[in-house]
Amino acid sequence: MDRRTVLGTLGALVGTAVVAGCGGSAPAPEDGPAPPLGSGGLRWWDQFEPLEDLQRSTFEAFTRADGTSVEYTTYNPNDLAQALQLAYGSNQLPDVFSPGSLGSPVALLRDQGWFSPLGADSEAAVRTRFPAGVLAEGVHAFGGELYTFPLFSPRQYDALLWYDRDTVARAGLDPDDPPASWEQTRAAARAVKDSGGEGLTLPLQFADRLSEFVLELAQTAGFPGCRAGELEGIDLRTGEYRYHDDAFVAAIDYLHSFKRDRLLFAASTGLDARSARVRWAAGGSAYLIDGCYNVGVLTRSFPEVLDRISVAPIPTPDGRPAVLTRPPLGGTFWVSGQSGRPGTAAALLERTLSPEYQRGLATAMDQPPVDTAATAGSDAHPLYKRCVEMFEQQVFVGPVVQARNPRISQVEARMRPVEPNLGAIVQGVLSDQIPDARRALAALSDGLAAERDAAIAEIGGGVGPADWAFPDWRRGEDYPA
Repeated sequence: MDRRTVLGTLGALVGTAVVAGCGGSAPAPEDGPAPPLGSGGLRWWDQFEPLEDLQRSTFEAFTRADGTSVEYTTYNPNDLAQALQLAYGSNQLPDVFSPGSLGSPVALLRDQGWFSPLGADSEAAVRTRFPAGVLAEGVHAFGGELYTFPLFSPRQYDALLWYDRDTVARAGLDPDDPPASWEQTRAAARAVKDSGGEGLTLPLQFADRLSEFVLELAQTAGFPGCRAGELEGIDLRTGEYRYHDDAFVAAIDYLHSFKRDRLLFAASTGLDARSARVRWAAGGSAYLIDGCYNVGVLTRSFPEVLDRISVAPIPTPDGRPAVLTRPPLGGTFWVSGQSGRPGTAAALLERTLSPEYQRGLATAMDQPPVDTAATAGSDAHPLYKRCVEMFEQQVFVGPVVQARNPRISQVEARMRPVEPNLGAIVQGVLSDQIPDARRALAALSDGLAAERDAAIAEIGGGVGPADWAFPDWRRGEDYPA
């Protein structure tokens, strides 16, 4: 069975979330995290606003069956990292949480005691639901113990082009013929601006999301890399860090051109992902770059705008359909290393593998479930189904570097962050604080390469830079498991 078949049929077995997401409703706590439930219940924190109803119904069913209550909090993505760091420092992490907003390798977090393994009973139940080769050492398992499992499809990206049909029509543009190339998108934004509207909204306060946009746009400009995981910024053919590649410079310049040409919604400088979405839905601009989960948020919070909203694929330099690469995704939800009831927390986490949850995930319209067939047969909005169809055509599954050599996880855990990172560089360029993008990107590449070399030396061998190279990778093909 090939990788595409495995990941296409795996959804019949599983379904829910992964490391990145959208939305959120709780602010970061000012005086530290909430104390543990006195009743012996569990606490669950994540950032997946479109899943809120599904999560609550799942937790209520668990409480009825198990007798254990679940206190659930959904955060704005920017706030979740702060809340988790405060909780970790005071030994009050929630029993289950999504660590993606922390921005640290999960191998490092695991070594620091953030996570607990699922335990023998839950591990046995989970492993029976996945084909061989999907659960990878160094990604989902460490030291032979399973800690988490993948629930979202890797066939997705965040840089979809959403637009307001009415605003576009008032500018004399055809709402049924959206821009496909970078220049066409700029021209469309300029036409909207000339008609009295605003062109494009970007979440300039959300560095991680800007990084995701650039990683995807760079691929459309020819960069031989992938989005997500330990291979970000790496040329898959050589294993070298190549953030300074022409494709990255061009992708950043494309986003900067909207600011330079006064086509960017002025309030973008103060917006994160959630507030950018709100301002756009309120008519702030014609265009918004966002993921498929945008329609899930709109359905919940702004249903009145759905009839005038459309979505187009990620624009490319020449207007041809995008060909993107993304590796299999890691786990979204993990049991806390500070949980007093890790076995019960793992049993709760198992609930996300149920067929009921899978169908609910598709209907909730966050990131697409592994089972895309569940999306087609769900109550999801037609725009969401359209997004998933585009992903199936444009995104191919890349390699898993840790599966080749588990010692790579040890290297990643020892590598220190290099600043400014890609998101901060994009912010700096768009705010005119970084005048030379290529120079900043080259420093990032050099810094990461030096960190990797130092980490390899520290662990004493058994791994080398060549382990990050996949010369047999081919653009537009799934990498064999």
